[in-house]
Amino acid sequence: MNNQPHSATHSSTTQKRPRQLKQRILKLILFCGFCILYIFILATIDSRTASNHKPWHSDLTIAAFNPDGSFLALPYSYIQQHPLAGTSFLAKNTEGSKQKNDNDTFKYTIIEQSAQHQQIRTSLRTNRSMTIAIYQATAHTVTPIKSISYNIEQISMAAVMALISVLILQFAYRLLGRRTAKKQTR
Repeated sequence: MNNQPHSATHSSTTQKRPRQLKQRILKLILFCGFCILYIFILATIDSRTASNHKPWHSDLTIAAFNPDGSFLALPYSYIQQHPLAGTSFLAKNTEGSKQKNDNDTFKYTIIEQSAQHQQIRTSLRTNRSMTIAIYQATAHTVTPIKSISYNIEQISMAAVMALISVLILQFAYRLLGRRTAKKQTR
């Protein structure tokens, strides 16, 4: 008689383990999905455009091209304050990249091009953030169109928001389960 309750308990425990594992995997998948979603939402809320009149991100970086085709990756704030002699904002190559510092990588890509202007997308990856910018360039002028920044602070905020979302879903699921169980017992 002692073996039967132990056997029933052991069988019940082994049945719960795969279910618990599936629930934990589902929670992990939901958490990761919510993190990605919230990072995107937070970055979109913080995005800068000419129409929303927010100051441009400090990491907004512009490519300034030398006559030989090489280029400098310069902050937009620097370009606004200092005239650049002997450089152009029109790219000769459709894309390019370079290491800006030991850890920073800068890339540019021409999105649209006509004889007098180019629309260029740049990205600056640092150890703390990634800033993507789109701007209109002529030989001597740059007009920012949009900048969006993904940074470490957004990741931690998104993680907290994702955890809260998973906990709310778990609470709602348990509440629904209890209501369904009560209806079935009636």
